[in-house]
Amino acid sequence: MQAIWFKRLGWLYLPVHVMGLLISLLAVAMNIVFFVAIDSQSHSISDTLLNFFVYFTCVGFWWKWIADKTSKKAIYEE
Repeated sequence: MQAIWFKRLGWLYLPVHVMGLLISLLAVAMNIVFFVAIDSQSHSISDTLLNFFVYFTCVGFWWKWIADKTSKKAIYEE
């Protein structure tokens, strides 16, 4: 039996297990580290946001993939 880490609520995923919470906190922490590192080298806010977007989307897709694979499927998706 597969452990369910996330609960799907429409387009959102809510962590319902300790591992889901840890994955979510890790994703947020990684984004903060990336933002601070990029912001220290940037010359403007647009430079910061354009460079951060790449890392943010990579972490976001990684988090969404894990959440999707470890969530309970809705009845209409089975």
